[in-house]
Amino acid sequence: MAAPDEDLAASGSARSGADDTPVQDDELDALFASLAPFRLLVLAVSGGADSMALMLLVSRWARSCRETGKIIVASVDHGLRDSARAEAAWVVSEARDLGFEATVLTWSGDKPATGVQDSARTARYRLLAELARTAGVGPAAIVTAHTEDDQAETLLMRLARGSGLDGLAAMPTVRAADALSPEIALLRPLLGIPGARLRATLRAACRAWIEDPSNDAERFERVRVRKARPVLTELGISNDKLALSARRLARAKAAIEAAVDALELKARLDVHDGAYASFDAAAWRGAPEELRLRLLGRLITAFGGQVEPLRLAQLEALVARMSHGGFEGATLSGAVISPHGAAVHVEREAGRAALPTVTLAPGASAIWDHRFRVEAARESPGPVEVHALGAQAYTQLRRQLDADLRLPAGVAATLPAFWRSGELLFVPALARCPAAQTLWDKAGRLYSAEFLG
Repeated sequence: MAAPDEDLAASGSARSGADDTPVQDDELDALFASLAPFRLLVLAVSGGADSMALMLLVSRWARSCRETGKIIVASVDHGLRDSARAEAAWVVSEARDLGFEATVLTWSGDKPATGVQDSARTARYRLLAELARTAGVGPAAIVTAHTEDDQAETLLMRLARGSGLDGLAAMPTVRAADALSPEIALLRPLLGIPGARLRATLRAACRAWIEDPSNDAERFERVRVRKARPVLTELGISNDKLALSARRLARAKAAIEAAVDALELKARLDVHDGAYASFDAAAWRGAPEELRLRLLGRLITAFGGQVEPLRLAQLEALVARMSHGGFEGATLSGAVISPHGAAVHVEREAGRAALPTVTLAPGASAIWDHRFRVEAARESPGPVEVHALGAQAYTQLRRQLDADLRLPAGVAATLPAFWRSGELLFVPALARCPAAQTLWDKAGRLYSAEFLG
């Protein structure tokens, strides 16, 4: 841990001009406008210069606001370095000095031999999201200190992988934290600020920060890209220009997504309350390839129940098959895509892997299979389990209700159902059936499942 002057020496030369001036208080309202709607903000602070500056600037912004939500500073001990625990404790001390509630989160268990940074990032967001959920004070957001520099580095790394528009577009200022926590926002309010300005802000306030030795470890791709900055700058490929390109690509992406929204209407897309999706095959085939890719990708992501992102190359291969005659169906990323007359259906794949089981106490909610937010009312008489209805239970239910429930057995088998001690209590997706309404009149007021797609 270094003093501010020592950190200045270690931080390397900053770009000249306005890029290395401290962030001023009159910039804060515009900078942190995205934070205002949330009742809980979890600041992710590692102790590095960017995150320490974020914490300092948010403290200044919060003091100038008439009303802000609850703010918690969280520092994650990844357990990857001997000094990590002490550094996280120091962050907590600095946060409390600024008047924040603060805590250390620990990534426990075995660590992978490869892909350490990706695994650590996944663990970090999981821990931060768990903290945000358990606080239970309303709309919550995780706030990170990603900067203009990070934006540029990300663009370069994705270029090296041959990414498409989605990969090359700018990291958004606001998005869902991750697939595991779609109800929690991820905010990056500093994406337009160069890191040099944040270090200048800390120096001006005589605040210290920590230099992570992994920032010099060339086994990490981001470090290698960062060290190539001087060469790239000499070629005119500066961070601010790269970030500008990323923002312009994001603008193009937004326009394309609007066109996909229009295609959904033209193709008469129906998601059937999360049971399955159907759309007109002819309207879809008549659209430009990029729109076909994006519409199908949306649905596979929504219905497939997978954490890992859908790979573009696999999606392209599937769309190529579907665009010609003779397509009889396929599976991809946990979803089944199949023709049904003039329509195409997309539904959750059943049978290849067991669907999850979650236990809900009264008043609790959870994300089930990355597709539904399930909830038990506080008035619920006790814990319930949520797991897939299953084909056998669906068959028995149809006999019990003596009704045509209008769902294929394979689709119904993958839907969330509420159980207690092996007894089926409620299937939200079937609640509209008149016979089921009579059977589940009380349960329908106690339990719910909201499709997240």
